[in-house]
Amino acid sequence: MIFLDTNFLVSFFIEEEDDHDRAVEIAKNIVNEEQIISRLIIAETANLLHNKLKIDNERIKEIYKELNRDYTLIEDHYFYDKALDMMLNLNKRVQFFDCVFITIMKELGIKEIVTFDKHFENIGGITTVN
Repeated sequence: MIFLDTNFLVSFFIEEEDDHDRAVEIAKNIVNEEQIISRLIIAETANLLHNKLKIDNERIKEIYKELNRDYTLIEDHYFYDKALDMMLNLNKRVQFFDCVFITIMKELGIKEIVTFDKHFENIGGITTVN
């Protein structure tokens, strides 16, 4: 099992993103692994595509459908309380969304996350794939 972060997914789906080629390469390497995302990943991805990147609405709908269809989807609201505790007790500032993802990974025994973000390194034994 491997967890997929929003920035990886956006880079994978959007050819104009700087890390697109790297994301496609990583996707080929993890094709045989169970790829985990959460509802917050979908929400964060849709928000980024719409508000920051201003992607066409039809393309956003296509990506939304793919995220719901092609990945193992975790209902993440069960992890919010533990994620809040984590966020408030870390020695560095980490966004709530990311604390939810880390909590999901810990609770489900997922050791790797595909991300281009550095702040996941050195938290709870998580290994980043980038």
